[in-house]
Amino acid sequence: MSPQTPRWVQRVVPEHVLSIPPYVPGKPRAELEREFGIIDSVKMASNENPLGPSPRAVEAIGRYVRGLHVYPESSAPALRTALARRLGVSEQAVILGNGSDEIMLLAAHVFVRPGDEAVIGEHTFSMYRIVVEAFGGLVKSVPFKNHRFDVEALAAAVTPRTRLLFIANPNNPTGTVVSREEFEFLLESLPREGIVVVMDEAYGEYVRDGDVPRALNYVRAGVPLIVLRTFSKIYGLAGLRVGYGVSEPWLIELLNRVRPPFNVNSMAQIAAVAALEDEDHVRLSRLTNEAGMQYLEAELKRLGLEVIPSQANFITFCLERNAKPVYEALLRKGVIVRHLASFGMERYIRVTVGREAENRRFIGALEQIL
Repeated sequence: MSPQTPRWVQRVVPEHVLSIPPYVPGKPRAELEREFGIIDSVKMASNENPLGPSPRAVEAIGRYVRGLHVYPESSAPALRTALARRLGVSEQAVILGNGSDEIMLLAAHVFVRPGDEAVIGEHTFSMYRIVVEAFGGLVKSVPFKNHRFDVEALAAAVTPRTRLLFIANPNNPTGTVVSREEFEFLLESLPREGIVVVMDEAYGEYVRDGDVPRALNYVRAGVPLIVLRTFSKIYGLAGLRVGYGVSEPWLIELLNRVRPPFNVNSMAQIAAVAALEDEDHVRLSRLTNEAGMQYLEAELKRLGLEVIPSQANFITFCLERNAKPVYEALLRKGVIVRHLASFGMERYIRVTVGREAENRRFIGALEQIL
């Protein structure tokens, strides 16, 4: 706790809340530039789209600005209709969140009671653990195998107390994926009652491997499944915080019982509808990512670094020692990347694929440091 926290807080706040470590975000550009007196830094730490938002989304926001005094549509009907049409599901199968993180929180709120369990991977997105522990749940962390989810170990970790199982596909921060065969094995291995699988496909639009399952096709496979996606990555709307979940209508109805009203703001709804229709921006974002990924992977290997093959919009590499000094040296050169100590990967750095000039600046800085 903070030194300024009053002593009485420990008496009234549940221990499971006090024990949750805060989420660690990437370092903001403004903070770095103030700290080091740099005026031209590049941020390659938070997996944002380097091309920015969809031009259609920007235009749609501009048209709406004078309507900001009106509350948003609580259930985001226009966006839910557009998503349902795009995905081939009913509108009742879609829920919107203030980022997909909020939908994880809703799932934990509905299904986790103190003492219940959730199963996650050892090196994965920290919000899975946070949302479960926020409701007094216990998290079982399963070791990775070759930087990937070990589906057999995940299935073996499930007990009668397990209520949620989280998988990120591709995984953050490794960029690795679960294959179709592995995912089907996992679904077949799980109980048909008492557990909900949360499949986080935040980076799904970047996947190039044709053997990666699209979880939406398995929503009615027998095991309750919530598929999470976001407008923060390839659509470039991270600052508006809008994500969505797809599942069977009965499960979405449960999540809606604890969803706050007006949780997705008006500009986010309007921008997301426009971005969903901007296929040119999505295509260009994907092509930019593929070219940048090829360059970064080749250059990192040229520098003698171990690289984890990635299907996302970032790439993770390993140093022979703790990566913090290299991370800090990159900061001093105006390049913000992500040291993965908070993921339990002290020797690893994750870098977001940027534009060509950003990628070259990162490699040039890294080569000088090494």
